[in-house]
Amino acid sequence: MWRTGFTLAVIIAAAVMAYQIGARLSDEAIMTIVGVTCGIAASIPISIGLLIALTRERAEPLVEEYIESEPVSASASYNIYRPAMPPQPQPLSPQQLTQQPQIIVVAPPQQSLAQNSPTYGNYLLTPGQAALPAPMQERTFRIVGENDDDA
Repeated sequence: MWRTGFTLAVIIAAAVMAYQIGARLSDEAIMTIVGVTCGIAASIPISIGLLIALTRERAEPLVEEYIESEPVSASASYNIYRPAMPPQPQPLSPQQLTQQPQIIVVAPPQQSLAQNSPTYGNYLLTPGQAALPAPMQERTFRIVGENDDDA
């Protein structure tokens, strides 16, 4: 009897608290809370179903290859899928085992840089060829709406 009363008191207290919170929140906040609650409630059955499907034991072991069986009758023949056998690698001969691999070195092309060509860093030029770029000219700005007399 006291358990029923205690459960009823907890339900009434939760309802009163929900009413008080709901009265103070805006409509957008209540809609957000209801949407999140409905989304969580909708995902629970899917999660339980996936949990059951992924954790249950399989009744029969997985068959890795097709099993050939005799046709039911002589007149009915079925095409049975047989995967192709992978090619077997040929063993290396003793001569191939002792042969050293060929190494080919290609030198980069030699180009002379033009005097005024832009370089990407000074590592291509000798210290005598490396020069600072020309200084930039001073930029002038015009502010829209400013009096032209000041300029």
